[in-house]
Amino acid sequence: MNYLQDPEGGQTAVSGNYPEFTLTIQPNDILSIQLFTINAEAFPGIATTVDKQVIDNRTAYEKGFVIDKSGNIELPLVGVLNLSGYTLTAARDTIANRYRKYMDEPIVVIKKLSFKITLLGEFNKPGLYYVPNEKITLLEGMGMAGDLTPYGDRKTVKVIRKTGDSYKEISVDLTSKAPLNSEVAYLHPDDVVYVATTKKRGATTISPTVGIFTSIIATLTLVAALILRETE
Repeated sequence: MNYLQDPEGGQTAVSGNYPEFTLTIQPNDILSIQLFTINAEAFPGIATTVDKQVIDNRTAYEKGFVIDKSGNIELPLVGVLNLSGYTLTAARDTIANRYRKYMDEPIVVIKKLSFKITLLGEFNKPGLYYVPNEKITLLEGMGMAGDLTPYGDRKTVKVIRKTGDSYKEISVDLTSKAPLNSEVAYLHPDDVVYVATTKKRGATTISPTVGIFTSIIATLTLVAALILRETE
């Protein structure tokens, strides 16, 4: 299965940079926010120290902070903050600055728990996948799902992307190098990647049924021939 070919079908090696992608905080996101400080004992249930972290087996929704539809988040002690459109770095610095009014040397660790992509169709392992990092390329997403099956249509892969309250559909040809420098070079949160089935899959699906009927007909023909021979 060939990917990322030159227009003429060659194998010329090229190099370049991926388009810019920065993960930002949006309404309905779920954030993990950890607060560390040297005087954590003065803020039970809010802050901790690095050497006293505990394992948290709760779901992302249970242990995270949800950004409401207006982009606001409410945190203990400091109250409501609007983080819509912030990068994770900017959000970290903003939260830390607010906590400096109450504690010494606060350190904030923030992660986006709701970064997920959905891979459907002719993948070896289709499904919904959570992304642990701040970015993921289209090729990395394909790798998470075990690549496409031999029956996947690599020329008309569809990426369905949310744009505010609507969505847009982007067609991708994985046999060319164009995706490396396009808007789908990186997958965005909540992207859906769909790979259709080629006609070849349909043929293989039909073949076993055709084979069964062919075997039955051949057997009946043989039996009929033996009966005719015995009656002659």
